[in-house]
Amino acid sequence: MDEVMRALRVNAIELLRQPGATREVSVSADGATLGVVHDRLDGEISAALTLESMNDGIIVTGEVRAPWATSCRRCLKDITGVAVAEVDERYQVEPTDADAYALEGNEIHLAPLVREIALLELDDEQLCAPDCAGLCPLCGVDRNTTQCDCDTTVTDDRWAALDGLVLDD
Repeated sequence: MDEVMRALRVNAIELLRQPGATREVSVSADGATLGVVHDRLDGEISAALTLESMNDGIIVTGEVRAPWATSCRRCLKDITGVAVAEVDERYQVEPTDADAYALEGNEIHLAPLVREIALLELDDEQLCAPDCAGLCPLCGVDRNTTQCDCDTTVTDDRWAALDGLVLDD
């Protein structure tokens, strides 16, 4: 087992013996090490987590960061960024909550948590700007930089018979 995976397997005995005790865990790893296979991932995934012992388990808080590179979904311009997700999860010896993770023996396995959060954050469709105009569907120019004269009015031919209908008020 390599150093990264060892860092993501935390011995919970001391934490569980002392409710209120905390431990910091920081780790960076490439996606393959964590089992994150995603075409948008563009660098190492990092996690900065705080483990806090409670009477019924351990609360894990912090953040997971995953750099990404993709194309704008409207204009296809190359863009990059960092997906940041806040972590607030619970580990329990015998999970009573469906959302809680199980403690495995005396260890907390953080890799599944980090992997799940990274994959969820990387699935967001990205835009180069919230007001991206995209590509013209007729001539293909980038409407953020070039104004075209194409008529992109969408009509539904099924309603064409009603176009000449005049209603009395």
